[in-house]
Amino acid sequence: MFKNIELSVIAPALNEEGNLELLAKRTLNVFNKLRVKGELIVINDGSTDRTPDVLNSLSKKYNNIAKITHAKNRGIVESWKSGLKKARGKYVVTIDSDLQYLPEDIEFLYKKITNSNTDVVQAARFQSEEPYGIRQILSLALKAVLNTIFSLKLDDPKSGFVIYKKEAFKDILNYRNKYHYFQHLITVAAKAKGYKILQINVKFARRHSGKSFLANFPLKFIINAIIDLYNAKREFKIIKK
Repeated sequence: MFKNIELSVIAPALNEEGNLELLAKRTLNVFNKLRVKGELIVINDGSTDRTPDVLNSLSKKYNNIAKITHAKNRGIVESWKSGLKKARGKYVVTIDSDLQYLPEDIEFLYKKITNSNTDVVQAARFQSEEPYGIRQILSLALKAVLNTIFSLKLDDPKSGFVIYKKEAFKDILNYRNKYHYFQHLITVAAKAKGYKILQINVKFARRHSGKSFLANFPLKFIINAIIDLYNAKREFKIIKK
């Protein structure tokens, strides 16, 4: 692996065998375009498909791709924490492995955070290629609730495609209560801890491969999200408008 890493990209992967090669190639192309030393850290989060094999191959082929393995599925946030322990970049990007967020947009996140006085830049899903359905309804509802309860006034407060100053990300992930989907509360925690947040609009593509958890288990998501909101309200209650 390279020394003096500028940019670490952390990508949790659960059964993403069909996406990882494209994710790797497109992310490495961004590093080259930006002319920065970067690393892609992929976390195999208990996959049951060929994700481990594909990841092994990629980590051998490219010296700036690192792999982490969770024997059992531990979720997105625990994957972020595992990736953060290994990350050596000044800035850290979190991105899904399903290619719905475009790796090419890492360039714009990086330029925004390095050319502004901010700690967190979040990609807001402005143009979506997904057909309208239960996933979009739940996402819009959660957006409204987060903005209302926590006075965020953000276009897409639950987006997980984010670039952070590394130390800010460590602090944001240092929370007390238990959450099912803390990935949706990143901006809540960031604001409560005094970090400056900016958003940029990005395209949200159709899934290239694999399936979405949210579309398959909407009732479970709703129940767990309500519990998370209650816990977040208790933990992040001191929030100024």
